[in-house]
Amino acid sequence: MTSAATSGRLPGHVTAIAGAFLVSCMGDGLAITALMLDFHDRGVGSASITGLFTAMSLPAIVFADLAGRVADRYPARRALLPAGAALVAVCFGMAFISTPVLLILLLAALSGLMAVAAPVFTKTVLDASPGPLMSRAAAQVSMATSLGFLIGPAVGAILKDAVGLRGVLLVDAATYLVVPAVALLLPAHSGAEQEHTTSQQPSSPPKSGLQHGLRILIREAPAARVVVLGTALAFTLQITNVVEVYLVRDDYQASSFMFGLVTMVWAAGQILGSGIAGRILAQRSAQPAATLTVVAVGLALATAAILNSLPALFALMLAAGAANGAFGVARQTTLGRAVEPEHRGSAVAAHSALLNTATVLALTSSGVLATMVAPRPLYAAAGALLLLLTATVYLVHRKPVPREGAVEIARVARDVTS
Repeated sequence: MTSAATSGRLPGHVTAIAGAFLVSCMGDGLAITALMLDFHDRGVGSASITGLFTAMSLPAIVFADLAGRVADRYPARRALLPAGAALVAVCFGMAFISTPVLLILLLAALSGLMAVAAPVFTKTVLDASPGPLMSRAAAQVSMATSLGFLIGPAVGAILKDAVGLRGVLLVDAATYLVVPAVALLLPAHSGAEQEHTTSQQPSSPPKSGLQHGLRILIREAPAARVVVLGTALAFTLQITNVVEVYLVRDDYQASSFMFGLVTMVWAAGQILGSGIAGRILAQRSAQPAATLTVVAVGLALATAAILNSLPALFALMLAAGAANGAFGVARQTTLGRAVEPEHRGSAVAAHSALLNTATVLALTSSGVLATMVAPRPLYAAAGALLLLLTATVYLVHRKPVPREGAVEIARVARDVTS
């Protein structure tokens, strides 16, 4: 049964959702790149650039409670159709606005809508990919997301010079059309929702929201581990992203083109690592892989602080990107296996809120750190922090816990025998 499931095809709407992530992430990448270039060309100051990144992260924290409730209580099609239409309308409106403050506010509105839509998509993918298919589905979505963000910035820079900011934002608005289009391909009612409807009375609404999601993540030990590791990883990588340009350009004496290649090599490594992890974790526990990949990223960051060879840095960033991509799949697989379907939306939204909280904290502190500490010590400190935290998480959770896939396997077995 396991081998058959492993070699089986993913549901068509899972592939469609992965395609939606690819297209929309490419649109986001080209839009944020064009906005950054436009703000730079107009000389509106570095605070506006910080505002752009804050607008991309903060709404996922603010709307986490709403996102969890929507994902767990409403069918995906019902939630995504209006959200997709709103995304298109807001982005279309941005194309005809030039005031930086208004552009940042509308970008925050876009991010808020995506913060609600993303948990719905993720829950749909996990619910439609039981057992060994779950890691493959997570890998497909992760690879599509990484590919979208790999293509987007390059296309955005080219389009900005060719058609201007308005043209880029109109293209971004067109990419958001995939959200309502994919929503029409989804089942009218999810299996989890039908099961919940038959098992509970109408007077007993399901628990959902940010607090409920946090409780679920804390209660499930496998989920708690990967969430702690993932939050630390998000924080340290955001810090190093800010100073990466100084490390490559100043310490390694490399050109702007080489800096762009380093970023592309990392993204390519993410795609490679996601694909490999999706296959390997189909029949294996994802927790050991999550721990090992974080250790690998920590070692790579610490090593980058002492290297002096640019080719060696390329190889190191490829390996670190692969480890980061593999961790993303291991984390998503662990969450999917550890959390019951009726709680996955809230758990995913709470997890996203934690990740974006770490990102905002990193953004607010990285500017100060970059002025006080050289890039190499920052890289070394980031790597050491990851290694220390991974060791701490391992020591704290040494007691055996129930197998993370037990809930999912029991459900699959019940479905087969019924």
